[in-house]
Amino acid sequence: MDYIDVPTAKSSDGLRLILNAGVPGPWSEAAKALFVHHGVAFLPVAQKAGQANEDLVAWTGHRNAPVALWRDEPPRTRWLELVMLAEQLGEGTSLLPEERAFRIQALGWTHEIAGELGFGWCARQLIFAAWASQLSAAERKANRMFTAYDFEAFDAEDMQLRATAFLSDFARALDASSGPYLMGEKFGVADLYWAYFSNLLSPMEAARNPMSPTSRLSYEIPSTHLLNYPAVLLKHRDYMFERHLQCPLDF
Repeated sequence: MDYIDVPTAKSSDGLRLILNAGVPGPWSEAAKALFVHHGVAFLPVAQKAGQANEDLVAWTGHRNAPVALWRDEPPRTRWLELVMLAEQLGEGTSLLPEERAFRIQALGWTHEIAGELGFGWCARQLIFAAWASQLSAAERKANRMFTAYDFEAFDAEDMQLRATAFLSDFARALDASSGPYLMGEKFGVADLYWAYFSNLLSPMEAARNPMSPTSRLSYEIPSTHLLNYPAVLLKHRDYMFERHLQCPLDF
């Protein structure tokens, strides 16, 4: 992906989207896909994972990604804020069910994927735990990502149990659906988010996900703790990329 620098982004109009550069961070990949789905053009701005990103902090107040900046409105960082902004600015088919009960269900599942203590959160903590086992106490304390996500406050076994329970429940919901999508016959927000977050369970092959070997090793860590997951989880992911999502990933 061709990124613009911060000075250029600050002086530009339209939507600016700060994204993980060089790695397929699922929060960033899903954010991009939201706006692509709705036909919303954006200017990509690079965020470097694990680094200080002082220029981004000075501009937005945030070190991490994704961050969406629209006109002079406050920066948006949460997955739901990004979903609603894409729905507001874009066109085409909504990713949210019209009926309130189904909309609540779709957003609830997306939170279980991308929200705090959701699948992505738990998988990230499992990766951190593997990294931490190879670091000294001083090195762990100095790690920006450990600090930002309060790594020391979470127990790896609990993260494993939470992630395993999610995979079981989500697979059951997919099996119970009346169609190829979570909510039946219509592609929705949870389908989109799971397609990208599933790379924390089993990264797609290099032809579809051209990540570095080092990053791939990290993304494969959660699966060593989440054994014997239902096949429907990756079957669903593959169908989403075949029908709806851009491939190969471009980060």
